[in-house]
Amino acid sequence: MPASALPVVLTGLVSAEEQHQSLPMPPLAYGLIAFAAFLLGLGVLWTFRNTAAKIPTKGGSNDAEFHG
Repeated sequence: MPASALPVVLTGLVSAEEQHQSLPMPPLAYGLIAFAAFLLGLGVLWTFRNTAAKIPTKGGSNDAEFHG
C-alpha cells in the first residue's frame, strides 16, 4: 500500500467508528423475537409428530404395529 493511501484509509476507519447507527429496537428484543420464532417452529414440529407411522404402506401391513 503506498504511503499516500494510508491517511485516506485511516480517515475512513475513524469516520466509520464515529458514525454510530442505532438499532430500531433494543438488542434484547432481537433475542426475544428469535426465541419466539424458535418456539413457533417447535410448535409446528410438535404438531406433526408421529404422523409417518399413521400412513399405511402399499403392502397392506402397517409397520408401526410391529415396532411397539
